[in-house]
Amino acid sequence: MNITRNTVILVLGLLLGACGEKAVNVSNDDVESFPAKELTVIVPYSPGGGVDTTVRMLAAVAPNYLNDNKIVVRNMPGGGGVIGQTAGAQADADGYNLLAFSSSVTSNPFTKNASYNHLSFGLIAMYGYDPEVLIVPAGSPHNSIEDFLEAGKVKKITISTSGHSTSHHIASLVLSSKTGVDFTYLHNKGAAEQIQQILGDHVDATMMGISEASEYIKNGSLKSLGIMTAERNASFPDLPTFIEQNIDIEWGAFRGLAVPAATPAGIQQKLAEAFRGIILDPENAEKMAIAGYPISYRSPEEFRKYVVSVVENLEQILPSLKAQ
Repeated sequence: MNITRNTVILVLGLLLGACGEKAVNVSNDDVESFPAKELTVIVPYSPGGGVDTTVRMLAAVAPNYLNDNKIVVRNMPGGGGVIGQTAGAQADADGYNLLAFSSSVTSNPFTKNASYNHLSFGLIAMYGYDPEVLIVPAGSPHNSIEDFLEAGKVKKITISTSGHSTSHHIASLVLSSKTGVDFTYLHNKGAAEQIQQILGDHVDATMMGISEASEYIKNGSLKSLGIMTAERNASFPDLPTFIEQNIDIEWGAFRGLAVPAATPAGIQQKLAEAFRGIILDPENAEKMAIAGYPISYRSPEEFRKYVVSVVENLEQILPSLKAQ
């Protein structure tokens, strides 16, 4: 029987996510009454970015699905997400401590001194997918990716990201690898700093999620040259894709929720059920859509499969990721 590496990782992930290596003992009554107090969600970025904003939107309707208990958001920025992600992996595995699990959880273990990887977590739900867009100042002379890349062949362009090895950084590296144009990177702690830098003309461009840039694109204070999707975004029908501009790239940041892998299976199941309701709550879905964060729900099993595929793709670009 041919057992692929993908299968091995998936099975290990499901086992760790369901049972944990040192699962906490809980009774049926404990599971039945869960949660009995407020939950904490660690956001490993500064306030104001897409991850922070969407978690707070989920928190607004959460008590309706958590026995009237609230979600407390704890921002722990730094290290491109490593500080908060480490805290999330090492938190008490009692179900009351969650991590805002985004794309950098998969990439940081490859490039940083991280003590965790994707198998360190039990995945609860994915709620968002945010395709990358290339953003330039409103007064930039570049009006297409072709213009932008031609300029990059003459003078090295500076691109800001929300941190080394984040989805934004990786999207830029993929662009570089496909076009042969190298960039200088300015890494920081989150989308809020990226916006400040690009609005102030301190960098030539920035790579970020469409949801984080949508307000600025719509009001004309920033300009986007392309979106990394297979088809045009319905909310931005005039924004061409990279593929249309002869660069075959599809990439985006995902957002979800996770707990330490040792969290008991029964508690994880309760959380999965609760967060499915929270994420798909009509009020939440409407507010997220208006804010530019359309729901893209995946169950724990579906989320785990997707994360495994992302990790395998990251392994293929690992040399360039380490070099930048």
